Formats: sequence, structure tokens, C-alpha cells
Amino acid sequence: MVTMLFFFGVALVLISFALLGMMPRGGVKGAEDFTVAGRRSSPLSVVGVLLGALVGGASTIGTAQMAYMWGISAIWFTLGAGIGCLLLALTMAGPLRRGRKETIIQIIREAFGQKVAATVLISSLAGTFLSVVAQFLSGAALIGTVAKVRTPVALGLMALMVFAFIASGGLKSYGVLGKAKLLMLYVLMGLCAFKAMSIGETPLKIASTLPFHPYLNPFGRGFFKDIGACVALIVGVFSTQIYLQSIFAAKDEATAKKGAFLSALLMPPLGLMGIWVGLSLRSAGVEIEPSHALPWFVVHHFNPMVGGILWASLFITTVGCAAGLSLGMATNLARDFVSPAIEGFMSSKGINPRGTEMLVLRTSVAAVVLSALLVALNGKDGTILNWGYMSMGLRGSGTFFPMIGAVLFPGRIGPKWALGASLAGLVGTLGWKALGYEGEPLYFGLALSMVIFLLGLRSSDHQRL
Repeated sequence: MVTMLFFFGVALVLISFALLGMMPRGGVKGAEDFTVAGRRSSPLSVVGVLLGALVGGASTIGTAQMAYMWGISAIWFTLGAGIGCLLLALTMAGPLRRGRKETIIQIIREAFGQKVAATVLISSLAGTFLSVVAQFLSGAALIGTVAKVRTPVALGLMALMVFAFIASGGLKSYGVLGKAKLLMLYVLMGLCAFKAMSIGETPLKIASTLPFHPYLNPFGRGFFKDIGACVALIVGVFSTQIYLQSIFAAKDEATAKKGAFLSALLMPPLGLMGIWVGLSLRSAGVEIEPSHALPWFVVHHFNPMVGGILWASLFITTVGCAAGLSLGMATNLARDFVSPAIEGFMSSKGINPRGTEMLVLRTSVAAVVLSALLVALNGKDGTILNWGYMSMGLRGSGTFFPMIGAVLFPGRIGPKWALGASLAGLVGTLGWKALGYEGEPLYFGLALSMVIFLLGLRSSDHQRL
């Protein structure tokens, strides 16, 4: 039952995060401070940004929801993300930091030209946008567990919180809040797992209560579907602006690698704890809306004060993830599209464009948040992880292999081959889905993209488009 003590706990956390987020804002003196924190981030700050954006509603609320519905196959989101972070640390973290860029598009444009950059920008923005929508759905589900408000109102509150999280301080504020958020999230999920154990929902009891299929089968939704989810997360880590923005912001290459490696270690345990909560509710016979599984557990199994603190921690997690992804999209829009267009126009009129960068960045943040709100209001599929999987697949299919070529095989892929790989991945993924074929569209899109990429490695066509 929600009481005044519960709301006091909620207010305590939200006010603390608001004050914490204001601390670094005075140091934001220009666009580079806003987008890459002045390139002075420590390993923990890299983790704060990377996992701050990667761990959100899909990793927590969505994982518990999927576990309640399908069982341990819900692990593939956080496991795939952890593998992606590990591979990032081992392969691309060093070269990315060494390149001193601010966006994925700047890397692609330098390597392959404007046409490839435009295609990758479309893929990255479309895919990331779906993930922002997933966080909005998570936030609305959270609000719905404690307040009797209509979904549009809950989504509106979520949008206001997301905008407030990053509009002023950018990546500097986000890194500080991301570290605090991750610490609170581990406390939250650890307490939930301990509470499940204390009420008798041990792994042994769950295993003896629930049937193997689908709940205890790691491929409960189907082998190719679940492996596809893992692959989607891996390629998504390599293809998302805000995740790589954490690497760009590191103070040096060693810091970038350490931050990505720590993120790889910290990600999977969160999924396991979320699965425990979802399965414990299913094992106990609790009948509930699946998307409410984790917040319902928090509200009903802890005293009001602690429950309020834990609920607010979960809400901040979701808001923080949406804010990070929105910041990444806004950075792409502002730095790769809007600002160059404005600067070109103003320069042609003899006007100095200096001073417009911060306005463009913050306006872009507002535009992304508002657009996500409008789509969430009209979203028909409420399964949060499904939005997350679609998001990772879409952004990865058109971005992954061109990024691999630009960073790990510089000068060995011609622009025409890079453009072909990006278009094939994007069109293949979307086309497979649109034509209604069975199976995972990401497989087809990535396979087409990979074939063209490999052919490009063997080609000597290096003519810039």
C-alpha cells in the first residue's frame, strides 16, 4: 500500500538526484563540455555514462517482465550487452578514443564520405529512437504502480523528467548521475533478490515449481529468436552514439578500455537479479500485468519508506537511460546535421554563427524527448524488451559493419562498399519485417551487410563518393 512515508522516500531520492545533477553544470562552457565532458572522464565516469544509458527500463523492468512471461530467456538482453561491452574494450575502445571525434557520423564521414554518413545517421537515429520509446513505456509502467493516473499523464511526467536530467549539464551532469544511478540500482536489485530468497522463492523452489519450458529454458522463446536478441545487443553497443560517446569522453585510451571492461563485468548480474524477481512472482502464483512485475514487487515487499526509496531508484534508472539515449540522438542531430546547416547558412549571409551551438544542442534534446513522447502515446506493443530488441537490431544493421570498417580496417574499404553494406543491412532488416517473413529480420540484414563488407575488403575500389 502506498503511504505518505512511501512518497517521502520517493521525494528524498528525486531531490538528491536533482541536486547532484546541478553540481557539474557550472563547468559547461562549450559544446565539447556538453557532448564529451571535456574529454576528462575517469574509468568510473565512462561506466556511469555507458551503463547509465545501457541499463534502464529494458534491463530492469523489461527483464523482470520478460522473465515473468518467458523465464530465464530474458537474460539475453543484459548478457548480450555485457558481451558487447567486453568486445568494445578489447577491440575499438582504444582506436575510438585516439580518433578524438564526438560522434559516430564524424568517423564514418571521414572514412567514407557524406553519402555513407547520411545512411548511417538514419539507421542510428531510427534505432536509438525506438529505445527511447521503450524507456518511456517503462517509466509509465512505474508511475502506474503507485499513482492512479492515466497513461498519457504518466508519459508526460516521464518526458519532463528526462528533459530535466540532461538539458542543462549534458554529458558532465550525466556522468555524475550515471554513477550514482548504477550504485543505487545494484542496491535495489540486490535487496529485491534477497527479499525473494527470504520469502522462500529460492532458485531451488522456483525450479521445482515451474515447468522447464518455457520458464527454465534459456531458449524459451526459440533458439534463433533468443540468440538474435543477444546478437542485436552486441551490434547495438557498437552502433549507438551515447555508448561510444562515453569512450570519446575518456581522458585517454587506457581509461576508455578500463571503463568498457568494468561495464562488461557489471551488466549481466543485473539481468540475473531481475529474472529472479520475475520468476519468483510467477512461482508464487501472483497474477499481475507483466510490465508491473518489478515495481509491484518493490511496493508490496518492503516497508513504505524503503519501498519509496527503491521505487524512486528504479524510476531514476529508467529516466537516466532515456536521457542518455536522447542526449546521444541530440548530439547526432545537432553536431552532424543542424549546426552544419545553420553555420553554412549564416556564413553565406556574412553572419558569425558563434554562440549557436549550445542553443542547437538543447533544442535538439527537447525535440527528441517530445517526439518520443508522441510515439509512446500511440505505441501498440507494450512489451518493453521487444522495443529494445527492435531498437538494437535497427541501429546495428545499418551501422555495425561500416563502423568496423572505419575503425578496425581504415583505408581498406571503399566508400561504395561501405554504402552498400549500410544500405543492405538497413533495407534487409526492414524489408524482411515488412514482407512478413518468419524469423529474426536482424539475421538477414546483418548477413547482407556482412557479405558486402567482406567483398569490399577484397576490392581495390577506394574512390570517394
